[in-house]
Amino acid sequence: MLAGKGLSELLDTLYYAPYEKSGWQEFLNRMVSLSGSRSARILVMNKNADQVFSGVQVNTDAKAHKAFVDHFVNLCPWRPGLATLPPGRFYSSFLDGICDQKTFYRSEFFNDWARELDIHHGASGTIWRHGGQTIQVFMQRTGGQGHFTRAETNAFNALAPHIRRALRLEAIMYQRKQQQDYLERQGCFNALLLLDAHQNVVHVSEQAWQLIQDNTELYLHGQKLRLQAKAAQEKLDKLLTASFANKASLAPVTGGVIPLPRFARTPLLIQVMPLHPDADQALMPVPAHCALFIVDGQAETEFDLDKLSVLLSLTRAEARVAALIAQGEKAADIAALCQVSPHTVRSQIKSIFLKAEVSSQAQLTALVRALPVLRYQPAPQTPFLSAASGE
Repeated sequence: MLAGKGLSELLDTLYYAPYEKSGWQEFLNRMVSLSGSRSARILVMNKNADQVFSGVQVNTDAKAHKAFVDHFVNLCPWRPGLATLPPGRFYSSFLDGICDQKTFYRSEFFNDWARELDIHHGASGTIWRHGGQTIQVFMQRTGGQGHFTRAETNAFNALAPHIRRALRLEAIMYQRKQQQDYLERQGCFNALLLLDAHQNVVHVSEQAWQLIQDNTELYLHGQKLRLQAKAAQEKLDKLLTASFANKASLAPVTGGVIPLPRFARTPLLIQVMPLHPDADQALMPVPAHCALFIVDGQAETEFDLDKLSVLLSLTRAEARVAALIAQGEKAADIAALCQVSPHTVRSQIKSIFLKAEVSSQAQLTALVRALPVLRYQPAPQTPFLSAASGE
């Protein structure tokens, strides 16, 4: 079964899974093939394992899988027994007393879901718990294939520590990606609010405070952010509820964007970004569980030349040239804007490349835009009815 070259290839697939978009599905495909199974699934669930957040499955069509996730997952007679057994292992539904076959065949789960798919036996386990999440793996067989034997279940258990390591690797990568996303957004959008586990605002950046002061569509009520538009407030509440441990057992949500309508102006955008519970708190001004970035579509960007000078060890003149390059300006235009000769600009660019350790304007642009040096200034407001219109 899981031995020799097949096992080696399976492990390769498993440890690639966190890096590939369809990696976990490919891993399950190999598991099904090597173990002679009918189908398989990995479910990411809440702490109590009674709500499915996400999952991967093979050999079950999308409609059947949706029915399983939406309804039948809590009717599966294997799962109550599984909840009473120690986590970290696979158990045979036939051999380990999870559910006897007579009870299984009388269940709504079998008669309304599993019978049509010819699923009669299983080997399953709560493989990992992390940050309020429970991850269960199910291997399933047809009646003709027979139950999973003790040797086969033991082979799954030999694989279980490797599955946990791969899941831990995925969690670390997810955490690092969140940190990177936070840094990139902080660099691009300085209008930032941070919320604690009680959804209280614990930090408001200067730019965010200015937007709140300038826009009646949002305001602070005590320590809570409030939105005037009912639909926007409901969406904010929903995203925040899904982002906090005391509400949704650290559901693996990715946040979302809320458009906030404004009269005669483009909407403000509020990006909700849940922060990983193990995130490096040193990245943030204060410990927080969620970041809110407010983006004004009518704002104009400019670079903080003082920050750019410090971060890249540039002179003030070089920082201005670097910022103009990052805005897409050409050397000749920069010379005209700065009222210097093209030769001076070329010398400055050469010095900038050396200090920034880049070799092209494209590389410099990418570097500058990745640094926390962008700031937003409100654009001049265009009246709803222009005086020039004659109205």
